[in-house]
Amino acid sequence: MNLQENIRRILREDTVNFTMILRRVPIDDLEREFEESLDMSSNMLRNKYNNSGEILSLERFIDVTISILIDGIHYELYSTLPEDIQWYDEVNKILKKYYKEKIENRYKKLISKI
Repeated sequence: MNLQENIRRILREDTVNFTMILRRVPIDDLEREFEESLDMSSNMLRNKYNNSGEILSLERFIDVTISILIDGIHYELYSTLPEDIQWYDEVNKILKKYYKEKIENRYKKLISKI
């Protein structure tokens, strides 16, 4: 398989997987859950800093935000996917990729105010 075919396959898989999420979770609900998750992880970052002076790393901030997001949409995914499918890691990876820039922007704003 040449490089172009490999890239097309990867892009097609990402699109299919994200589409799989959107077939189960309407985009408005996904965006609302994301904003709530981002607000919750932002509050966690501020509270952690205020209580201990510790600052979450960007990587940890992304992990926390996406984990909260998946908790919010868990039922829609779990209840509509076959029981034998292992979906969590793949959904986690797709959502991190999709929301990475927004999460990084929020993180930079938060850190600049500390």
